[in-house]
Amino acid sequence: MSEIDDGVIKYDTSGFTLSSPLGQQEYEDLEKWRHQLYQLKLIGEYLPEKIGYGNLSLKMDYSNFHQTNHSQFVITGTQTGGREHLDGKYYTRVLDYNFKNWSIKAMGPLQASSEALTHAAIYEADSQNIKCVFHIHNKEIWKGMIDQQYDSTPEDVPYGTEEMAKAVQSSIGNKTSGIIVMKGHEDGVISYGKTMQEAADLILEVHTKFCK
Repeated sequence: MSEIDDGVIKYDTSGFTLSSPLGQQEYEDLEKWRHQLYQLKLIGEYLPEKIGYGNLSLKMDYSNFHQTNHSQFVITGTQTGGREHLDGKYYTRVLDYNFKNWSIKAMGPLQASSEALTHAAIYEADSQNIKCVFHIHNKEIWKGMIDQQYDSTPEDVPYGTEEMAKAVQSSIGNKTSGIIVMKGHEDGVISYGKTMQEAADLILEVHTKFCK
């Protein structure tokens, strides 16, 4: 493939607070789905570069840590794609974010995924109904969705940028669940929904459709 456009954090990390591992109740439901997607190789690691791909998040109430009007969520940490199982050492909390200065306030044992602000943008699109975001990589799915003109972000919009956040929000519109192919982020596909089952089903559907 061409130069791998993934894994590099582009947001301001100065708001990160190192903490002990997250409690199991914070991530265990998300981890069940992550493991299933890992087994399908929709989450993993590009070799020999050892660059991880794929990230999941779930809305949570972290107001005990930080008060904000923004959505708060638990998300897989950066560069965890190569691990089959994740525990509390590999998830982190996103407590707040700022699109204007492209920053995240996070708390956990490691930095949030490089895609964390894209996740934030999706929650921002419908903070009442969208509860989870799944981001996977697969070339067959990616190409198939582009060919069949699924909802998409433009080719000239790279991952982890303000332009991607805006493009994703534009693609969502008034929908409460859906799946988007990121034309400018090779192999990248993102689903969102009111439940984890809903977000997962959208990915499993295109996996069945395009992966032979």
